[in-house]
Amino acid sequence: MAKVSTIAEMDLTGGIACLDFINTALSDHLPVERLHSYSDLLVLSRRLSLLDTATLDTLELIANQNSAQAERVLLEARKVRQSMLGVFDALASGQLQQVTAQLLTSFNGSVHEALCERNFSVQGNELAMTLERSEKQLMQAVWSFSLSAYDLLTTRDQQLVKQCGACGWFFLDETKNHRRKWCDMQTCGTNQKARRYYQRKKLASLG
Repeated sequence: MAKVSTIAEMDLTGGIACLDFINTALSDHLPVERLHSYSDLLVLSRRLSLLDTATLDTLELIANQNSAQAERVLLEARKVRQSMLGVFDALASGQLQQVTAQLLTSFNGSVHEALCERNFSVQGNELAMTLERSEKQLMQAVWSFSLSAYDLLTTRDQQLVKQCGACGWFFLDETKNHRRKWCDMQTCGTNQKARRYYQRKKLASLG
Protein backbone atom coordinates (compact mmCIF):
# COMPACT_ATOMS: atom_id res chain seq x y z
CA MET A 1 0.00 0.00 0.00
CA ALA A 2 1.24 3.47 -0.88
CA LYS A 3 2.09 6.05 1.77
CA VAL A 4 -1.06 7.19 3.57
CA SER A 5 -1.89 10.84 2.95
CA THR A 6 -2.44 13.18 5.89
CA ILE A 7 -5.56 15.19 6.66
CA ALA A 8 -3.94 18.22 5.07
CA GLU A 9 -2.87 16.29 1.95
CA MET A 10 -5.74 13.90 1.24
CA ASP A 11 -7.97 14.56 -1.74
CA LEU A 12 -11.49 15.66 -0.87
CA THR A 13 -13.39 13.79 -3.56
CA GLY A 14 -16.38 12.60 -1.55
CA GLY A 15 -18.65 15.32 -2.87
CA ILE A 16 -20.05 15.96 0.61
CA ALA A 17 -18.40 16.45 4.00
CA CYS A 18 -19.61 13.26 5.70
CA LEU A 19 -18.11 11.06 2.96
CA ASP A 20 -14.78 12.87 3.13
CA PHE A 21 -14.94 12.30 6.90
CA ILE A 22 -15.44 8.56 6.35
CA ASN A 23 -12.60 8.48 3.83
CA THR A 24 -10.16 9.62 6.52
CA ALA A 25 -10.32 6.02 7.77
CA LEU A 26 -9.62 4.31 4.42
CA SER A 27 -6.76 3.76 2.00
CA ASP A 28 -6.75 1.17 -0.78
CA HIS A 29 -9.81 -0.52 0.80
CA LEU A 30 -7.88 -0.96 4.06
CA PRO A 31 -8.52 0.75 7.40
CA VAL A 32 -6.06 3.51 8.27
CA GLU A 33 -6.03 6.45 10.70
CA ARG A 34 -5.70 10.07 9.63
CA LEU A 35 -7.32 11.62 12.71
CA HIS A 36 -4.36 11.66 15.06
CA SER A 37 -5.35 14.74 17.05
CA TYR A 38 -8.24 17.13 17.62
CA SER A 39 -6.33 19.55 15.44
CA ASP A 40 -6.78 17.14 12.52
CA LEU A 41 -10.55 17.46 12.95
CA LEU A 42 -10.24 21.22 12.70
CA VAL A 43 -8.00 20.99 9.63
CA LEU A 44 -10.61 18.87 7.87
CA SER A 45 -13.43 21.19 8.95
CA ARG A 46 -11.45 24.17 7.69
CA ARG A 47 -10.71 22.55 4.34
CA LEU A 48 -14.40 21.72 3.88
CA SER A 49 -15.57 25.15 5.13
CA LEU A 50 -17.88 23.52 7.68
CA LEU A 51 -17.25 26.09 10.40
CA ASP A 52 -16.32 29.74 10.12
CA THR A 53 -12.79 30.91 10.84
CA ALA A 54 -13.65 32.55 14.16
CA THR A 55 -15.25 29.34 15.48
CA LEU A 56 -12.35 27.19 14.30
CA ASP A 57 -9.81 29.51 15.92
CA THR A 58 -11.78 29.48 19.19
CA LEU A 59 -12.04 25.68 19.19
CA GLU A 60 -8.31 25.38 18.54
CA LEU A 61 -7.55 27.65 21.47
CA ILE A 62 -9.87 25.73 23.80
CA ALA A 63 -8.41 22.40 22.67
CA ASN A 64 -4.89 23.62 23.39
CA GLN A 65 -5.97 24.69 26.88
CA ASN A 66 -7.92 21.46 27.57
CA SER A 67 -5.87 18.64 26.07
CA ALA A 68 -7.66 15.90 28.01
CA GLN A 69 -11.08 17.07 26.80
CA ALA A 70 -9.77 17.40 23.24
CA GLU A 71 -8.52 13.82 23.39
CA ARG A 72 -11.93 12.58 24.57
CA VAL A 73 -13.65 14.39 21.71
CA LEU A 74 -11.15 12.91 19.24
CA LEU A 75 -12.01 9.41 20.46
CA GLU A 76 -15.71 10.22 20.13
CA ALA A 77 -15.12 11.49 16.59
CA ARG A 78 -13.57 8.17 15.65
CA LYS A 79 -16.57 6.30 17.08
CA VAL A 80 -18.98 8.52 15.14
CA ARG A 81 -16.95 7.97 11.97
CA GLN A 82 -16.96 4.19 12.50
CA SER A 83 -20.73 4.00 12.80
CA MET A 84 -21.08 6.29 9.80
CA LEU A 85 -18.71 4.05 7.83
CA GLY A 86 -20.76 0.97 8.65
CA VAL A 87 -24.03 2.56 7.58
CA PHE A 88 -22.74 4.06 4.33
CA ASP A 89 -20.82 0.91 3.44
CA ALA A 90 -24.06 -1.05 3.68
CA LEU A 91 -25.89 1.62 1.68
CA ALA A 92 -23.31 1.71 -1.13
CA SER A 93 -23.13 -2.08 -1.38
CA GLY A 94 -26.90 -2.60 -1.31
CA GLN A 95 -26.79 -4.51 1.97
CA LEU A 96 -28.81 -2.30 4.29
CA GLN A 97 -30.64 -5.34 5.61
CA GLN A 98 -27.36 -6.44 7.19
CA VAL A 99 -27.05 -3.30 9.35
CA THR A 100 -27.32 -4.31 12.98
CA ALA A 101 -29.57 -2.65 15.55
CA GLN A 102 -26.46 -1.74 17.54
CA LEU A 103 -24.91 0.05 14.57
CA LEU A 104 -28.10 1.96 13.83
CA THR A 105 -28.46 2.96 17.47
CA SER A 106 -24.93 4.36 17.46
CA PHE A 107 -25.43 6.19 14.16
CA ASN A 108 -28.83 7.58 15.14
CA GLY A 109 -27.47 8.71 18.50
CA SER A 110 -24.73 10.83 16.95
CA VAL A 111 -27.12 12.38 14.43
CA HIS A 112 -29.72 13.10 17.12
CA GLU A 113 -27.13 14.78 19.34
CA ALA A 114 -26.01 17.02 16.49
CA LEU A 115 -29.57 17.94 15.52
CA CYS A 116 -30.35 18.95 19.10
CA GLU A 117 -27.47 21.44 18.99
CA ARG A 118 -28.72 23.22 15.88
CA ASN A 119 -30.54 26.51 16.44
CA PHE A 120 -31.71 29.54 14.49
CA SER A 121 -29.71 32.74 14.87
CA VAL A 122 -29.98 36.18 13.31
CA GLN A 123 -27.52 36.74 10.46
CA GLY A 124 -28.05 40.06 8.73
CA ASN A 125 -31.67 40.32 7.67
CA GLU A 126 -32.55 36.65 7.96
CA LEU A 127 -32.63 33.69 10.31
CA ALA A 128 -30.05 31.01 9.67
CA MET A 129 -29.62 27.55 11.16
CA THR A 130 -26.35 27.32 13.07
CA LEU A 131 -24.66 25.09 15.61
CA GLU A 132 -24.64 26.01 19.28
CA ARG A 133 -21.61 28.24 19.85
CA SER A 134 -20.91 27.46 23.48
CA GLU A 135 -17.17 27.75 23.95
CA LYS A 136 -17.17 24.52 25.92
CA GLN A 137 -18.45 22.49 22.99
CA LEU A 138 -15.44 21.02 21.25
CA MET A 139 -17.94 18.56 19.79
CA GLN A 140 -18.94 21.18 17.23
CA ALA A 141 -16.25 19.78 14.95
CA VAL A 142 -17.93 16.36 15.15
CA TRP A 143 -21.56 17.53 14.98
CA SER A 144 -20.88 19.16 11.62
CA PHE A 145 -20.12 15.79 10.05
CA SER A 146 -23.17 14.13 11.60
CA LEU A 147 -25.34 16.95 10.25
CA SER A 148 -23.78 16.43 6.83
CA ALA A 149 -24.78 12.75 6.97
CA TYR A 150 -28.31 13.76 7.99
CA ASP A 151 -28.56 16.22 5.12
CA LEU A 152 -27.28 13.63 2.64
CA LEU A 153 -29.76 10.98 3.72
CA THR A 154 -32.74 13.34 3.81
CA THR A 155 -32.14 15.65 0.85
CA ARG A 156 -30.17 13.61 -1.70
CA ASP A 157 -30.81 10.40 -3.62
CA GLN A 158 -29.25 7.73 -1.40
CA GLN A 159 -28.51 5.54 -4.42
CA LEU A 160 -25.89 8.06 -5.50
CA VAL A 161 -23.62 7.06 -2.60
CA LYS A 162 -20.96 4.81 -4.11
CA GLN A 163 -17.59 3.33 -3.26
CA CYS A 164 -14.59 3.73 -5.55
CA GLY A 165 -13.67 0.51 -7.31
CA ALA A 166 -9.98 1.39 -7.15
CA CYS A 167 -9.26 2.82 -3.68
CA GLY A 168 -12.42 2.11 -1.69
CA TRP A 169 -13.24 5.75 -0.90
CA PHE A 170 -16.87 6.79 -0.77
CA PHE A 171 -18.24 9.48 -3.06
CA LEU A 172 -21.49 11.04 -4.22
CA ASP A 173 -22.09 10.28 -7.89
CA GLU A 174 -23.66 13.40 -9.32
CA THR A 175 -22.76 12.70 -12.94
CA LYS A 176 -25.55 12.93 -15.50
CA ASN A 177 -25.82 9.18 -16.13
CA HIS A 178 -24.89 8.14 -12.57
CA ARG A 179 -22.40 5.57 -13.82
CA ARG A 180 -19.29 6.93 -12.18
CA LYS A 181 -17.04 4.16 -10.88
CA TRP A 182 -14.15 6.04 -9.32
CA CYS A 183 -13.78 8.78 -6.74
CA ASP A 184 -11.55 10.71 -9.15
CA MET A 185 -11.08 10.04 -12.84
CA GLN A 186 -7.64 11.68 -12.95
CA THR A 187 -6.20 9.40 -10.27
CA CYS A 188 -8.13 6.20 -9.58
CA GLY A 189 -9.83 6.12 -12.98
CA THR A 190 -6.59 6.51 -14.90
CA ASN A 191 -4.73 4.06 -12.66
CA GLN A 192 -7.46 1.44 -12.97
CA LYS A 193 -7.51 1.72 -16.75
CA ALA A 194 -3.73 1.43 -16.82
CA ARG A 195 -3.88 -1.75 -14.73
CA ARG A 196 -6.47 -3.30 -17.04
CA TYR A 197 -4.37 -2.38 -20.09
CA TYR A 198 -1.29 -3.95 -18.53
CA GLN A 199 -3.23 -7.12 -17.68
CA ARG A 200 -4.58 -7.39 -21.23
CA LYS A 201 -1.07 -6.97 -22.67
CA LYS A 202 0.26 -9.59 -20.29
CA LEU A 203 -2.44 -12.08 -21.22
CA ALA A 204 -1.88 -11.41 -24.92
CA SER A 205 1.86 -12.07 -24.58
CA LEU A 206 1.15 -15.36 -22.79
CA GLY A 207 -1.19 -16.40 -25.57
